[in-house]
Amino acid sequence: MRLRRALVLAAIAITTACSERTLSAERAGNLIAVLDGFKRDAHFTIATGVPFQSLSRCLSRNEIEQRRLYEFVLKQGWVRYESREALVGFGTKASCIAFALTPGGMAASSQWTKGRSASGQGIVWIVPIGRRELVRVTKLTAAPDGSTQVEFDWKWTPNDTGVALRMAAPNASTFFAQTKKSRASCRRADDGWRCVLAPWPTPADGLGELPS
Repeated sequence: MRLRRALVLAAIAITTACSERTLSAERAGNLIAVLDGFKRDAHFTIATGVPFQSLSRCLSRNEIEQRRLYEFVLKQGWVRYESREALVGFGTKASCIAFALTPGGMAASSQWTKGRSASGQGIVWIVPIGRRELVRVTKLTAAPDGSTQVEFDWKWTPNDTGVALRMAAPNASTFFAQTKKSRASCRRADDGWRCVLAPWPTPADGLGELPS
């Protein structure tokens, strides 16, 4: 009886050791999904207090609302129009329209990230619309340096704002529909496996910003 129990325990120990030495697709996926570099939100940006203008003139409301993203935030009731002084052409002062947050937008902004525009004028709001989701690990390759190279598919999964935006803007629908490919390098350490993401194939993949 004791011998049988000892043999069972030995078998379990051997199986556990072997499973730790070999990285499975499921284990690799779990490790990648919790990396800080993987857990980035998809987002778009709203600028408030920044005049809508070209080099030579102010833009009209019709021109602004031709962009589906701007039309979307207006219909959500997050922004309204206001007037802002701007310099157009050769230093000519003009009164151009800009976005300002409504009370509804101010309430919604508690879930957004506030920043400054590149010009230093106005405020840029980063609005989360979803998160990165690992779809599947497609390939594991043992490398000569002892690491395991992992290839995987992933996509952006919309939150409530993303779902509404996907229905309003064709580029958002495409953004969420695409399955993308990326890689990671995993290596076994004393306390288990560790994975490091390879650079994202494009800067847009890494930043997660919806093109406006």
